[in-house]
Amino acid sequence: MNHSFEDKSFIVTGASAGIGRSIAKALNQKGSNVTIMARRKSMLEELSKEAERGFLVCQGDVTTEMDRKNAIQATLDTFGKLDGLIHNAGYGMRALAAEANVQVYRELMEVNFFSMLLFYQQALPHIEKTQGHIVAVSSMMGRYSTQERSGYNASKHALQGFMDCIRLETMDKGIHVMVVSPGFVKTTGTMNALMADGTRYGKVDEALDAGIPVEKAAEMILSGIQKRKRDVYPAGRKEMIGLMLSKWAPGLLDRILLKTRIK
Repeated sequence: MNHSFEDKSFIVTGASAGIGRSIAKALNQKGSNVTIMARRKSMLEELSKEAERGFLVCQGDVTTEMDRKNAIQATLDTFGKLDGLIHNAGYGMRALAAEANVQVYRELMEVNFFSMLLFYQQALPHIEKTQGHIVAVSSMMGRYSTQERSGYNASKHALQGFMDCIRLETMDKGIHVMVVSPGFVKTTGTMNALMADGTRYGKVDEALDAGIPVEKAAEMILSGIQKRKRDVYPAGRKEMIGLMLSKWAPGLLDRILLKTRIK
């Protein structure tokens, strides 16, 4: 048993599938109590049945104030404290900026950015008491950008800037703030990406399907929480090279991305 997680209480959003689900399972296996939040209750209940204890199912929409409030209060009522918020809920995008409806951008900002801001404001007083963790699952697209993802990239860049700011604002309170920037992780995440008219993309990209195992990503994230790291990058070699180039040779990265079909 890993005692740094034993009897800790976390809220994990977007826990019905993908990275969020794997984070929740890994926390549970290490002895944490986990409030699992997502809109799809049936998938949360399936996850809950995989463990004898430690899961609290909380169906809800992260963009809805009452649903966020209910998740926090249910966690406090059931487990007595809140040691961490791991915000993983989010959508992707597959559309040219010139063609995308502005409502697509608004929805991406609401889900990917504003929900984190509002959840943070509601959860902070309770996380202060435990000197706990505030973790945002962002993306490599919060570090650099590629084509047909402008709204997604903008929301993740906003999330990155927000997290960097609150890290400084809460440092004297002993709170750990961490940003997770995944590259390609083997999930079905692109299924729900928004296209230009707001409809769903409905398929899994080849690059995502060939990504690192989602269980490995979850292990890296939990290790980062345990070590109270600033940033974690569950990503493959190509994405990490892209990150390096974005800092030291951005023009070269642009030329590479123009020639790369990222699907």
